[in-house]
Amino acid sequence: MNKLNHVDSSSSDAKPESSSMTTVNILSRLRIATEQVRYIQSSLADNGLSDQVDMLDKVGKELDGILFNLGGIFSDDTRQSEINITSHDGQISKWLEQTFSSKPQHPPNRAAARFESIKAVIQASSFVNALQKQVRQNAKERLTTVLDLPVDICKLNLWSFNMMEYDEPLVFSTLLIFDAHDIISRYRIDIETLKNFGRALTDGYQKYRAPYHNDFHGADVLQTTHCLLIKSSLMNVFTQTEIAALLFSAAIHDYEHPGLNNGYLVKTKNDLALIYNDFSVLENHHASSIFKLLRDKRHNIWSNMDKNEYRTFRSLVISLVLATDMANHASLVERMSTYFFFKETNSTTALPDSKTLLQTLLHAADISNATKPWPIYVQAVEKIMEEFFIQGDLEKLYCEDDKPTFDRNSTDIVQLQMSFITHIVNPIFDVLSKIVQIDSLDRKQKESSSATTTILPWQYDLQLNLETWKQVAKSGDVQKLIIDKKPLKLDFIYLQEYVEKAEGILKRHSQHDLLLTCTFTSS
Repeated sequence: MNKLNHVDSSSSDAKPESSSMTTVNILSRLRIATEQVRYIQSSLADNGLSDQVDMLDKVGKELDGILFNLGGIFSDDTRQSEINITSHDGQISKWLEQTFSSKPQHPPNRAAARFESIKAVIQASSFVNALQKQVRQNAKERLTTVLDLPVDICKLNLWSFNMMEYDEPLVFSTLLIFDAHDIISRYRIDIETLKNFGRALTDGYQKYRAPYHNDFHGADVLQTTHCLLIKSSLMNVFTQTEIAALLFSAAIHDYEHPGLNNGYLVKTKNDLALIYNDFSVLENHHASSIFKLLRDKRHNIWSNMDKNEYRTFRSLVISLVLATDMANHASLVERMSTYFFFKETNSTTALPDSKTLLQTLLHAADISNATKPWPIYVQAVEKIMEEFFIQGDLEKLYCEDDKPTFDRNSTDIVQLQMSFITHIVNPIFDVLSKIVQIDSLDRKQKESSSATTTILPWQYDLQLNLETWKQVAKSGDVQKLIIDKKPLKLDFIYLQEYVEKAEGILKRHSQHDLLLTCTFTSS
């Protein structure tokens, strides 16, 4: 009974979970407890203690039922979730916790059907794969030449594409990406109407001249979402309506963003907060405003869509845009992580529906800056931090009783970026990596000795960017220099030496992992 004694001693000292992913940890502990009950039951049976065996059998079945029911509860996209952050800077921890969790979800709008098997759907017919590939290939030679666009679809297929280098990015990105996914031809979208819509969308994004939440961000999220689709097998998972809704939602998800967050709007009793009763204020405004724009026939790109399909499309777009409320982050990561926890432990639980997967893709694209190459990421950091500091300036003027969320004179930008990557970006992209690589579970690949893990485009840059900030944090002078810049203007050339240091460290880590793998294999 040594195993039992060991379990008792460890569980008696157990402390409440304080990590940002408590759900999976709780489920894991519950599963271990269930296994221990089964172990004790077996031991008692061997000693002829039948009464105790029957009692433990009932306890074991009860634990099994609890475990199964928890899986269903944690897969519910309507429940609230919290995230607990540990950071050297209390203000940063407070912002992360309040922004990315602890807020009700929008009213449920459940999908009509759930996946019978995500793996089976992903491994769709080769005919569909070939057809979609041909559609994307043909798109390269269509709109780019006819409309004299500054880029072609090949460039937009690159994870490292920098949207900030081009003018009117929403116009050419919607044209090319919608065409690449056969949306224009399927829904008989008039090219001039689509161009008009792209320009009107740009005007809406530029309405408040926000440093970050502008047309470049909208186009970047659209292009990143496109990349997530084509660099995985997920195009085979979704229907054409769902793909159209996802890409459209990506393009319009921050339409008419004022550069201020929901918390500020609620705190200052802004008109938008009063209109939407403090609930996902900005997200409700983005969705509502864009559908008002579509009432104008000059901008209504969906005028030829079937009425029944349009109802489904509109409902899904609203659901996706509302899900971009950052307060939904913890719940979304938790739901997807719970699914993979059960999958990895061969347990039975409901699979996530297509809407949850779509929400995961869009949310990941929305916070993907830290997964891009350092020069692109640095530009995004400058813009988002300036936007944060502008809100902080306004909070000093209009919210005298509260400390500003971000004070341009004291905020530790380096620690903020490190915490954001560690607690927010890493978890969602870890889940995303599991989603897009789910087809690697194919039995043939598992049995193949030559099978290797695919390195997804965001994985290396995400590690590199985090490691770079760690190197900067070690140098007090550099960190102080970054904090003191007003407005923030990061010198990429000056910071290049820290990037090189980070690359060297990651290279050594890679060599170390390779050595361990070789050692393990040879043994």
